[in-house]
This record gives sequence, C-alpha cells and structure tokens, in this order.
Amino acid sequence: MNLRTRLSRSNGYRELGMLDESINQDDVWTYEVIKAKYLTYRDAKQFEMAEAMTKAMRIYHNNLTEGWLLRAECVFETRGAKKAAEVLIEDEDSLKEQADVLFAIGRYLALADELLKARDYLRTAIKLDNKYRAEFIQDEAFDGVWESF
Repeated sequence: MNLRTRLSRSNGYRELGMLDESINQDDVWTYEVIKAKYLTYRDAKQFEMAEAMTKAMRIYHNNLTEGWLLRAECVFETRGAKKAAEVLIEDEDSLKEQADVLFAIGRYLALADELLKARDYLRTAIKLDNKYRAEFIQDEAFDGVWESF
C-alpha cells in the first residue's frame, strides 16, 4: 500500500478518534506523517504540540529547512516575532546558506521592529536567491525596512 493511501486511512482513523490505529508504526517518522501531525496541531491552534512535531522534522529530516521554518512559525504564534527570529538565529551557522531561512529571519526581525538587523538578513537572502527581492517588495511586513532605505 502506498504512503498516500496510508495517510488517507490515518486521517480517517484520527477523525474517528481511533488514535492507536491512525498511524502504522513503520511510518511514524516519515516526513509526510510528521508534517500531517504538524498541520493537524497547527490548524487546531495547538502550537506547542505543533512545535514538537517540528523538532521531529529537524531530527529525522534535518536536510530540509522546512522544520526550522515551521518551528519559527509556531514560536511566532506563541511568543512573538523577536523570539521566532531568535529560534532561527540560534541555528544560523548550519543554515547560513539557506536563503529561505535568512529571509524568514529578516521578516521576523522586521515584524519585531529591528529594522537594521532585518536589512542585513534580507540583503544576504536576496544575494543567495533573487526571488526574494519580489517577495520583499510585496510583503507588508517589510514596510518599515523599505522606508528605512
């Protein structure tokens, strides 16, 4: 049986409240299952549990930056933009070449009104991947940064 079918069945069991049957133990740490759990918790506004799922993402799938970004999103929801930026900055050494992470740090710093730091991260992100230039211009979170130039 393919993973998509197993996830569909898993969601059905979960909706019926049959949590023990919801996930095959062989699939517990696959990326798709962890992300499905994350999305379930996030949509239920259970951000602490969603953050726990991002820890599993970072442990079992550390080659993907999404776990770090989703953790920052949970922290943003519970503790604010400054803490979300700090969460990403603490792992900055291993993620310093990841434009998406640097852009997220810049965005959270801009939301925390730390405009000069935000500009530095944004510049680096745009140098690494030019697609973030358009996102920077379009995202209202960066209005303060834009005005500071």
